[in-house]
Amino acid sequence: MKIKILALFVFLSGLVLTGNNRATFRATYTSGVSGINGKIVDAVSGEPLPARIILKDENGNAIDSYYNVYPGFFSEEDGTFHKNLTPGAYSLTATHGIDYISRTYPVSIKKDTVLTIEIGLEPWVPLRKLGWVNGDGHAHLYTEKHPDDSMLTTVRRICRAQGVDFISTNQGWAGYNDDNWRAGYARFSDQKFYLHYGAEMPKYRTGHTWWLGLNSCRHYFDAAMDTTYENQYYQSPERTKWDFASLPFPNIPAVELVPRFKKAEKAVALIPHPTSWWWQKRGNIEKYTTNVCEYLPFSLAAGGIWDGIVVMGYDSDHYFYQNLWFHILNEGYRMTPVSELDGGYGKNNKFPYGSMRVYYRVGNTLSMDSIVDAVKKGRTFVTSGPIVFADIDSSYQTGDIIPADGRSRTLHISAFASGDEQDYLSYIIVFRNGAIHTVWDLRRQKLRQSRKQLEINEDARAWYVIKAYGKNAWENPEHLDVMAVCKQIQDGTFSGVNHNESTVCLTSPFYYRPDGMNDPKPLSSRINLTLIHPVTKQPVKNASIDILLCGEKINQVGAPSGKAEFTMPVNAYLVIRCENMPVIRRSLYLDYRPHQEILENFANGNWQKQNNRKGSLGPGQVPWEAFQFEKTREVLSKADWNIELKSNERDNQWQSFDALFPGKKSDLHD
Repeated sequence: MKIKILALFVFLSGLVLTGNNRATFRATYTSGVSGINGKIVDAVSGEPLPARIILKDENGNAIDSYYNVYPGFFSEEDGTFHKNLTPGAYSLTATHGIDYISRTYPVSIKKDTVLTIEIGLEPWVPLRKLGWVNGDGHAHLYTEKHPDDSMLTTVRRICRAQGVDFISTNQGWAGYNDDNWRAGYARFSDQKFYLHYGAEMPKYRTGHTWWLGLNSCRHYFDAAMDTTYENQYYQSPERTKWDFASLPFPNIPAVELVPRFKKAEKAVALIPHPTSWWWQKRGNIEKYTTNVCEYLPFSLAAGGIWDGIVVMGYDSDHYFYQNLWFHILNEGYRMTPVSELDGGYGKNNKFPYGSMRVYYRVGNTLSMDSIVDAVKKGRTFVTSGPIVFADIDSSYQTGDIIPADGRSRTLHISAFASGDEQDYLSYIIVFRNGAIHTVWDLRRQKLRQSRKQLEINEDARAWYVIKAYGKNAWENPEHLDVMAVCKQIQDGTFSGVNHNESTVCLTSPFYYRPDGMNDPKPLSSRINLTLIHPVTKQPVKNASIDILLCGEKINQVGAPSGKAEFTMPVNAYLVIRCENMPVIRRSLYLDYRPHQEILENFANGNWQKQNNRKGSLGPGQVPWEAFQFEKTREVLSKADWNIELKSNERDNQWQSFDALFPGKKSDLHD
C-alpha cells in the first residue's frame, strides 16, 4: 500500500497539464424543424460524456435552464440533447464538472434546418483516475410519490452531467424508506454514479446532523425531529422567545443519539451549516431562528463526537464556517472539512448539484465504505471550482499526523483552476494554525495551473491547510486572513466587500504533533450528586446509580444516604433507581442546569446581547467566543448536581430508543 501511495504522490508532483486544446467541434445542417441536435463526447477517448449545456440567445438570455438560479440544461447520459429553436444567432457552452475544460462556440440556427453538432471536451484533471470522487450527503428528496423513480432518474442525469459521483439522500428519500431503499437505489447505481441512503437527523434546536454511511434511521426519524420547537416556536406567528422551561425538549439528546447510531451503523456524522442563523418573519413578528451547532463545545469536551464539519455551504467561501473550523483545530482536535448543498434537486433550489463539492480520496472503488473511511482519515478537499493536491515529502497525505521533530520537510502543492476555460488561479495560501503562513498572489499571471513547494521545519503542535482561489477572489490580499476578517466583522470595523461567492478550494489539514502528544482526552467530570425526594425535598435513601456510556454500563455506584461522589466521562449518563420511585435517566448535557443554561442562551439567541453583537453580526455569523468552549469545560469539570427523582419529558423516550440497538445490554429498564 505504501508503494502505491508513494507512486501516486510522485505522479501528482509531476502533474502539469499542457492544455493542448484537443477539444473538437463538428457541425452539419439538414432540412427539418429549426433546432439543434447535439452530442458531447470525451475528446480523447471518444466516449459519450453527459454535460450541462448553456445555450444563450443574441441578447445573452439562457434558453430553457433547469434551475432558476443556474444557467443551462442537462444532456442525456449518452451526451445527446435536442432543442427546437427560433432561427438566429446563439452561443453554446458545454461543461462537465470541474475536471473537463468547458468550451463555448457560436452557432447559427436557420429556418427549417436542423443543426447537428458534436463537441469533444478535453479532460482537465483526471480526478476519478487519481482516486477522488465527489458527492453530497445533505440532499433532500421530498416527494408525495412513493417511490418516485422519475425523481431519481432526474437526479442521476443532472449529477452525471455535473460530474457528481454520488448522493446520499435525505428525508423524502425519493419515496423510499428504511426497508426498501437498497433494492430501489440499486437500479440507479453503478460505478459511474452511486445512490445511498442518508438522513438529516437529529434535527434539533441545538443543531443538526447529516450522515455518510447511514443504512437506516431504524424507524426513528420522526422521533429525532424537534417538533416542539418547530410547531410552537418556528412556525408560530406569536412566540418570539423560548427557554427549556417554557418550551420542553422531549427528545433523546444529540450527544447520545449520534454516537449510538455511529457505532451501530459504522457511519460518520457531519456538522451542517455550523454558524447558520437568521431572522424569521411570521406574520407581523420577526424571530431569531437557529441551525447553529450549539452542541459543539460539549462534543469537543467529550473528545469529538462528530467526525467532520461543513466549511463550504450556502456561501462557497463562508468565512465564519472556516473561522469556527480553524478554532477547533487550534484546540488540538482533528476535524475533517466537508461541503454541503442542503438541497440540490428542485428547480427553485439555490444550490444546484455540483455548485459546491467535497472530494473524497477512495482509490479505485466508489463505495460508501471507502467514502466513510476517507472522512475518518481526513482524505478530503472542498471546492467550488479550483483543485488542490498536496503532500509532504511525497509520503504524507492530508489528514496524516507528521512528527514535529524539527526536521525540514517539503510541502508540495499542485493547484489548478476549474474546468471553466475562462478561469485562472488568483491566490494560493498556506495557513498555519489559522494564520497566513505563505501566500502566492497569481492574479497578474492568470495561470490555469501552478506548482509550489514550501520548506517546513516544525517542532510544535501545528496544522497546515492549503487554500486556492479561482479568478473570482478578494481584491485586497489583506482580506485573505479568515480569522482577522471575522474579528473585524465582529468588532464592526471591517470595511471590505465580502466575496463569499468566490471560487475557492480548501484541503484537509496536515497535523504536526511532537512525540507523545495525542488528541485531547475526553473530559472526566467529578460529580458530587445529591438525590432529592420530589415531595419532601430531602435526600432519598438507598438509591443506586448505573453509569452508562453509549448504551453500555461502565460503572455502578450506591447512594445509601442519597449522596454519591464519583467521576465519569462527561458524555456518560446516569440511570437512577430508588424504591417506590420512577427509574430516571439524567445527563450533564441537558439535565445539569449550569450547562443547560449555556446551551439555552446560545440556542435561543441570547448570546447576541453580549457586546452588542446583534448590531455587528449578520445572519450566519457567529464568533468563536459565543460557543463558550472554556466555560463549558469549566462548568462540566466539577458538577455539584442535585437531581429530583421525578420523571421529565425525556424519560419515557429511553426504552424505545434503547430498543433500536439490540445486542449487549445492561439492566436499563424497570
